Amino acid sequence: MSNEHRPIRIGEVLVEQGVLTEQQVFEILQVQKRQGVPFGVLAEMMFEVTPQSIENAWVEQYHRFSGTVDLDHEELDVQVLQLINRRQAWQFEILPLRFEPTGELLVAASRTRLARAAAFVAHRLTPVVLFRITESEPLRKFLQRHYPMPEVSEELLRKAREMANDSSPAPMS
Repeated sequence: MSNEHRPIRIGEVLVEQGVLTEQQVFEILQVQKRQGVPFGVLAEMMFEVTPQSIENAWVEQYHRFSGTVDLDHEELDVQVLQLINRRQAWQFEILPLRFEPTGELLVAASRTRLARAAAFVAHRLTPVVLFRITESEPLRKFLQRHYPMPEVSEELLRKAREMANDSSPAPMS
């Protein structure tokens, strides 16, 4: 299997992000083989990697696996919109799109809220959910159309974007 088609592992992402070294990833993998403990848990225990760093790496890993979706080119089944209410749609920045022929619910989510969205759907929705990452701004336009909240103004969205940008990790140099 070529590297371009192999899913990236979370340890590789953490190395790319400068959180772990390749040696540390090797050590975690050795312990993981013996103990069967999730990689992220071991990274936290062995090398004091923060839960936020693990979450950021997981989001990056998932994004690389699933890619970015353009909502303007996605088929939307308005019946699935009833699976969540507008508060949930806005709080987790998610938009149910449709059921796939295999039964999974396809949901668009913003990269910035993916981890929270995943936790939410795991506890609140019964179908298996497949997330597709989309940019926040186009997603919010779709949310405004399908889950209207007049109190969500352009000014409020601008402030939310600024807050999200302020809380994002600094880019690696």
